[in-house]
Amino acid sequence: MNYQAIAEWAVGRNTGASSLCIARHMMGLPTDGYWPSDGGDFERCEKLLDAVPEFRARLHEMASVNAYWAALVPRWEEIRAATDKYELIKSITRPVEKQDRRVVRLNENVSIRF
Repeated sequence: MNYQAIAEWAVGRNTGASSLCIARHMMGLPTDGYWPSDGGDFERCEKLLDAVPEFRARLHEMASVNAYWAALVPRWEEIRAATDKYELIKSITRPVEKQDRRVVRLNENVSIRF
């Protein structure tokens, strides 16, 4: 594992909850389960995967983190190529969210997670 690359990425400006989730999971550490919920989150994950190519090769492992990751991982390349990452990510995660008893949707754009 390239700890130098991970450390350089970690102290950079391109970290976020979902990319930290990838890094922690790949290093065998507990995670909070955050997934990329929009294009900005996704791009921060991509910055990590660019910085640590070994993680990109193992991205399929993220599917074991939770149902959100399980839905996103198989479509990762499609999301990478998408012009509107936000809408595509939402179309992938909304069905999972509907089954998630920890989520209360207040309207189309607002939800609360417990």
